[in-house]
Amino acid sequence: MGTASKRTLTFTLVFLAALAASAYGALAPENVLVLYNEASPEGTEIASYYAQVHPGVQLLGLTDVSLDEQITADDYLATIRPQVLPALTPSIDVVVTTKGLPLRIHNGHSNPGSYTDPFGVVRTAYEWKGYSSLESELTQIDKVSTWQQMGDQTWWIPEGYPGYPQHSRNLYYKIKGEFDHETYGTRLTSRLDGFTVDDVTASIDRAQRAFVGPYHFVVDNDPDAPGATVNRMSSLANGVLVPAGVQNSYDNTNTFVTDAPGPVLGYVSYGTHGGGTPAPDDYLINEKDGLTFDLADGAVFHTWESFNGCTFTEGGNLYGQGLVAEWLARGGTVGTGHVQEPYANPVNVTNEDFMFDMLLGGYTWAEAAWSATQQLSYVNTVVGDPLMVFRELIPGDANKDGKVGSEDLDKIGTCWGTCGKTGGAMWEQGDFNCDGRVSFDDLMILAEHWGTVADWASVASIPGDATGD
Repeated sequence: MGTASKRTLTFTLVFLAALAASAYGALAPENVLVLYNEASPEGTEIASYYAQVHPGVQLLGLTDVSLDEQITADDYLATIRPQVLPALTPSIDVVVTTKGLPLRIHNGHSNPGSYTDPFGVVRTAYEWKGYSSLESELTQIDKVSTWQQMGDQTWWIPEGYPGYPQHSRNLYYKIKGEFDHETYGTRLTSRLDGFTVDDVTASIDRAQRAFVGPYHFVVDNDPDAPGATVNRMSSLANGVLVPAGVQNSYDNTNTFVTDAPGPVLGYVSYGTHGGGTPAPDDYLINEKDGLTFDLADGAVFHTWESFNGCTFTEGGNLYGQGLVAEWLARGGTVGTGHVQEPYANPVNVTNEDFMFDMLLGGYTWAEAAWSATQQLSYVNTVVGDPLMVFRELIPGDANKDGKVGSEDLDKIGTCWGTCGKTGGAMWEQGDFNCDGRVSFDDLMILAEHWGTVADWASVASIPGDATGD
């Protein structure tokens, strides 16, 4: 058996052992409230589609809401929050926004210095920020009800001091456990948005087919980039991916990584701020000089760029940085972003190593992304299906239905002798050892796992997997 085959089987054994006792997606559709702007046909269509994919989610159409990507704090407090609050039943843990709802909230009020919050606590706003994302603001919809609170980002008040915990402090931060809003006093959120409705619905479909198996992670660090001393890329590669047996390319030079040995499931970099970027303005979608690797279903985007979530309007990229919307347009599935300058430090940027550790531990996308984000009511946003989970991919399961059997054998028979890309690109054709050809070695792997059924197979419906699409 070749080296590639040994790596693939070793990974599978390590990953299956790590997930043996973990629950897949403790959050259920019944825990999700999807908001849409009734004035937006696109948002209405996306909300309806998401409800078809996840029966049981609750829908709420909002009225009198601007179609602009930016609104004021007063607009949010007067029009959006009052409509959403009554719909937050005890079962709702996740609030989802859709295309057509505002993206960025501008708080144009000046720092009052000190103020009394709605709970009677006198506070000093040592740190004042003028922007937040709609999604981050909705995480604290139960607590934050004034523009003073929205601007006050003094999250760091220590435990035991008056005013602890401050409302922008995420009490779910670095908690490796299932989320519920009653325990942590917050909500999880995510945004279903992209350049087009088709981009969004395709990303929702891909989220249902998110598997870890032969796929690759690209972690492109740059020691000369702004904030290089405060990122967690080395910790992600060496402290999370390597121990889990996950294939990854960790680069700690100022060379811009554009290729990978196989389809990529996770991408972390400085984006346009990275050294040697051949296409700094459009590296995500430039087919000649940008990223050339294929994306696996479930592919996650996380870059240290200040404006990577600043717009979901095609042609609206005013800052020349990589966009989550571009990631989705080229076949990505989910991502983190910033709707405005977050300032590069470990507090303000989502913690990449903890986020992927949570995903690899079987938690949902919403849990993984927000448990890795220290500040709330700020500029961070989370994009994509909040219920996405990484499932284990069983060797021999060519059609990815969670069972190894006759349909997978048929795949090998149909594609016998086929040669192509290595690294997992031909898994659906039966190339289970990822050597780029369908052969006797793959047939032996299928035979070894014949009859194996994944623990999620009886409860999950995976759109498109029967055909390998």
